[in-house]
Amino acid sequence: MAAAVRFRDLEELFSELDRNFAEVKKRFPKEVRCRRGCTDCCYAPFDLSLAEALYLAQAFRRLPRRERREVERRLSKYERDWQEKVPKPVTPFVLSTLRLRCPFLGEKGLCVVYAYRPATCRIYGLPLAIGEETFVCPRSGFEPGRTYPTVIFPEVLRRLAEISEKILPRGGNLRVSLIGVIRGEFPGAHLLTQDL
Repeated sequence: MAAAVRFRDLEELFSELDRNFAEVKKRFPKEVRCRRGCTDCCYAPFDLSLAEALYLAQAFRRLPRRERREVERRLSKYERDWQEKVPKPVTPFVLSTLRLRCPFLGEKGLCVVYAYRPATCRIYGLPLAIGEETFVCPRSGFEPGRTYPTVIFPEVLRRLAEISEKILPRGGNLRVSLIGVIRGEFPGAHLLTQDL
């Protein structure tokens, strides 16, 4: 399967997540408080599937040189904070308690790779079910005890793994850090030399 087809699968998933987000926001405007300039999700550390890592690394490489340098400068602080603040082993629950500024968050409070942002960024702000727990953005208006449309996060991860598996054998099992994406140092990064 050609690389462009693989990214088409990822882009289709992203479009589906975006439509779902828009529908929930339309139905629950007081609860979904996401707006331009709100950066709460930009301080929630996470890792990426292989497909997302390649997609984001490609977007990073296409940024103007000055913007890439700014991202790399912010990456240095992110990397120091990661080493100092993130206890091992890293789990979703550990990460949900930390605040680390994403290196892609520009000085004006906007994401410099917004169109290419990963699934986590696209669904943050909606209730997320992970195992038996449900997580919501602390700035949202979702009330405890009420029922809302909820994103089943393991299902999103499963679909990302399937897409990643098409790109690289055993690629569905890989998780990549933002550090690896920006530095271009992760299993499968060699595919960036091809026309993705």
